[in-house]
Amino acid sequence: MVNLRILRSPLSDDQNRSILSQYNRLTASEIPMSEFLRWVQDGPVGPAWHALLETEDAEIVGHTSLIPLRTIYRGTSITPAKSEYSFIREEFRSVKIQGFERSARPKFLILVDQLFRHCANLGWGPFLISTTPALHKLGPRVQCYPVDFPLREGLLILKPWASARSTPNLNKWQRMALSLVGALQTTLWRAIPTASGDGNRVRSIPIASGAVEEFPELLSFFEDEDSLRWRYLEGQYERLAIESLPLNYAIVKRGSENRYLRVCQWNFTSADSVAPFVKTMVRMARDQNALGVRWAVYGNEAAASELVARLRRLGFLCVSRVRTELIHSENQELRTAAAWKMNDAMFSFDP
Repeated sequence: MVNLRILRSPLSDDQNRSILSQYNRLTASEIPMSEFLRWVQDGPVGPAWHALLETEDAEIVGHTSLIPLRTIYRGTSITPAKSEYSFIREEFRSVKIQGFERSARPKFLILVDQLFRHCANLGWGPFLISTTPALHKLGPRVQCYPVDFPLREGLLILKPWASARSTPNLNKWQRMALSLVGALQTTLWRAIPTASGDGNRVRSIPIASGAVEEFPELLSFFEDEDSLRWRYLEGQYERLAIESLPLNYAIVKRGSENRYLRVCQWNFTSADSVAPFVKTMVRMARDQNALGVRWAVYGNEAAASELVARLRRLGFLCVSRVRTELIHSENQELRTAAAWKMNDAMFSFDP
């Protein structure tokens, strides 16, 4: 039998080491302790809450957490949270939980439900959960409902063969097609100068520089100075801006020889700004020996479609996709994609 405990960070050093080492091993991740502690301890709203499954010897065998985020929705400050670092070791998935011996629920649902109830009683919510498709059908049993977020995935490939090799879940013909598209894109961008002209209008500025445009009718994130400083680690991200148009910006995650330079967050008051930003990103991707530039545009509203149209004219391959997330909220409006201003900032916490 195991015990379920709900605790708030900071946890003990031994607890943190156990959680992170098991999570990294079970998910093949390489998250360093410094980043794990940053996310669960140092957020602008305060530290995360954790649900732990422990043996009688205090060995942690299961875990999930909720990391609080800051936003304003329709003029009211609320505390959404993101679920992270979830696991239950396989050999303990059939072991009874103290106090829930008669429950037929899967152990992970008990763990999640108890943490969500605790944080909802604190006034937190909604909760966003990224998990495997196999668990989507179980979500409603703990009031977590699958919500589809439509997006267009934009790729501008600068290393065709490396991109085709490293992209997961493709068959042989898809890899060949991707390499051919990449070869065409590479040829196109060799003919476009990126070291001069409009690209020079874009410069790198401090992550938390100045105010950003607010979206009071949507759940939007990482737009106040404290949240920006916390979310975007120095050395991993850059904020690009046009000096004469301060509300036009993009925050990008640096690329590498096996990763794309990734656009995480942006705002444009004019679609005419897109081309100078892309030129700068291409130059950066080349300097970083990255696979290319990746830009996921969420939503189907007019502004999103105009951005996608601009990216296609600049040579991006834009493919329609759907990202399904589980959302826990009593407010039905918040269980729709239309209530969220979504971007890749919510899904690129990896180092």
